[in-house]
Amino acid sequence: MKQIKDFEWKAFLLSDLFYFDKGNQNNMGALQDGDIPLVSAKKCDNGYKAFISKNEKRLYKGHCITLNNDGDGGAGLAYYQPSQMALDSHVTALIPKVPMSKHTMLFIARSISKQRSLFGHGRSINSARLRIFRLMLPLAEDNQPNYKFMETYMKTVEKRLLAQYKAYLTHIHGSNLNGGGKMRQTNWKAFSLNEICMINSGVRLVSRQMRDGKRPFIGAADSNNGVTNFVSNTNASLDSNLLGVNYNGNGVAIGFYHPYEAIFTDDVKRIKFKQHTGNKYVYLFLKAAILKQKSKYQYGYKFSGERMNRQKIVLPATTEGTPDFQYMENYMQYREYEILQKYTTERLDNL
Repeated sequence: MKQIKDFEWKAFLLSDLFYFDKGNQNNMGALQDGDIPLVSAKKCDNGYKAFISKNEKRLYKGHCITLNNDGDGGAGLAYYQPSQMALDSHVTALIPKVPMSKHTMLFIARSISKQRSLFGHGRSINSARLRIFRLMLPLAEDNQPNYKFMETYMKTVEKRLLAQYKAYLTHIHGSNLNGGGKMRQTNWKAFSLNEICMINSGVRLVSRQMRDGKRPFIGAADSNNGVTNFVSNTNASLDSNLLGVNYNGNGVAIGFYHPYEAIFTDDVKRIKFKQHTGNKYVYLFLKAAILKQKSKYQYGYKFSGERMNRQKIVLPATTEGTPDFQYMENYMQYREYEILQKYTTERLDNL
């Protein structure tokens, strides 16, 4: 395959390649949680700010590029968007005028983002600047952008990165798998949750008291790892390396592992093992064991703090009758390795 340096490049007007469609979401305070991505002028996370419910504003089709018009460090960044979305009014959707593949648009988005240094709070991307915006692209024999090369190049980059990731997975997990993928015959034992864990409460923090910041605030949610906001507040619930388990709210008995420092609402219990320092793998195993009990807790039979303390869960046990943390860790490492290897293999096969 020819390399980028082997091609002649030419400056193209963005308006010759795309239609422009400005975003329409401008009342963030009125938005409700849901499953529709809200793309804003962020400098990370593909522009995703939240997931919202449908409202009176129209949605935008996927398979396009979004361009940040302004923002704190995000002005001029472009992202490929694969699915239907809601769009912040500080973002413009770029709709291709000719058929383009995902990988072609990834190439073009990167070429657009290379010019982000031209824009900022003092110089936003408005309609007039969009019309004269130029970007450099490799040239085909017909003097048009070489869409085929752009697609092939980005597929080659993706293949290389996926192959590197597969090798990395084997490197980090290989020495620790120890045949953990099969549920070998082992001792299993029922433990009361408070027998093996410390169970601590969160602290109520209402919306009007929250101050914007970078610290995750863990609410009684059933998605997004339980993170419902980012704050600068601190209180007695400040903690890390634990399992946060909902005992009230939408996701009763659902838990999430939090390796990072966070604060927790009073509807979430902070659970830590008494006889183990804990890590991602043992806490994810514990999460699955607790979740097996979810069906017994309904509105008429709440998962109260007292019931959580008494709740029995079944775990693999050593011959001494204590939780077999090493087995739990090995098993969850193997499951992670197995799932990620399957994912990367399928992606490579599709490419």
